[in-house]
Amino acid sequence: MLGMIDGLRKENMINKMSKIILIISLLVSSFISAQDCAVQKQPNWGSDSVSCRTNVSLYTEFLKQKNWNDASKSWWKAQAYCPQYKTNLYKNGTYIYRKIASERAKAKDPNLSVYVDSLFTIYDLWIENYGNCDEIKLKSAGDIMKLIPSLKYEQSYALFHEVYASNPASLSYSNVKLFFYSAIYMFNNKKIDCDAFLTDFEQMSDLCDNNIKAGLKAEKFTAVLGFLDQSIAPCASCDKLEEIYAKKVAASPEDMSLTRKVFGMLSAKKCTDSDFYLSLLDKVLNDPNNPPNDKDLINAALADYKRGDYTKSKDRFQRALTISNDDANKQKCYTMLYDIALKRKSYKEAYKITNSISDNCVANEKKARAIAASANSCGTSALERSLVYCLALNYAEKSCGKIGSATVNSWTGSLLPKKDLIMLDVVNGSDQKVECWNATVKLRTRD
Repeated sequence: MLGMIDGLRKENMINKMSKIILIISLLVSSFISAQDCAVQKQPNWGSDSVSCRTNVSLYTEFLKQKNWNDASKSWWKAQAYCPQYKTNLYKNGTYIYRKIASERAKAKDPNLSVYVDSLFTIYDLWIENYGNCDEIKLKSAGDIMKLIPSLKYEQSYALFHEVYASNPASLSYSNVKLFFYSAIYMFNNKKIDCDAFLTDFEQMSDLCDNNIKAGLKAEKFTAVLGFLDQSIAPCASCDKLEEIYAKKVAASPEDMSLTRKVFGMLSAKKCTDSDFYLSLLDKVLNDPNNPPNDKDLINAALADYKRGDYTKSKDRFQRALTISNDDANKQKCYTMLYDIALKRKSYKEAYKITNSISDNCVANEKKARAIAASANSCGTSALERSLVYCLALNYAEKSCGKIGSATVNSWTGSLLPKKDLIMLDVVNGSDQKVECWNATVKLRTRD
């Protein structure tokens, strides 16, 4: 009995000493850095150590079993008996409720807010017992964007900004993605303007670049960088994109993967008129260590097309076809070569290209347009021009509705009327040769 009493006295003394040490450590850490979270590894069992031990043991075991509901019940009891047991108590508590809230969100539980409120109550208790720090700010900001983005995105955005301003290196790849996710909400809800949105983009993009160069989770940060690049469309004017990426390329002029990425992005945005873009194009197409692929050539050809240099554009589309194994890219080339042929009034060349277009409806639409466009140059008489439109209408009928009624009516209006056939001694509905196209059609009239 005396041994038990002595044991309890020793434990009480240890608990008192633990409290004193904790208070001292918290005071010291507040002077050293408000960014770093307090870490308490030695347990403080509280005034009722038996109850504390029991419930810590129970919630820990349930946690291992991924039995979140039972773990949460024992966790709350442990927190009540020994609120300063260890700092890990609150990491586990937020983890448990993050799991519960995620499951409830997937199940579309109407009581989701109850679990979310419990999660953020645990964050409050963590701060109450150990003080605030960057880890808590980042975790709570992230949980907002995962669980209730539309309700508290402003709070999340402010927390991310606060940590980034004082300790940017502490942001993980997931923090960066969620930070920018909150920025998207801020922009879409008119809480920040384009300049602020793009400033956030530049900062997060630079942070990703720095981690990639340092080899720190490079694949993860590269994926996040792709998300950032895709998300700036609302504010991505050509001038602004060039301003952002010209600095990046200048900082890493030998980084051809970056050069290709920027070249591809500017091409996709049709930002192809500047000297900066042309310098990228030259580097990509003349890289001795990495010849241009089909996508590079297509981007370059599209830029040439936009500038009206159809000769160079045609050459690059044809080069892309010779090396491409991608059906979608090939079809893009055929479509653009067709358009170039039409612009050059090379109607038979355009018609020939349609034979390589895989979608029959699209192919027939383009055949019809090429033939109709040739009517004035192909037909030397009113009858010959009318026959060309007859042939165009034949293909229009096989285009699956891809040629609108206004165009069909216009072509039909270009046919001869019945009264003119009488004067020409030609029978409506008779087979007639379209000399220019070496085809036979049934004669139609506009009436």
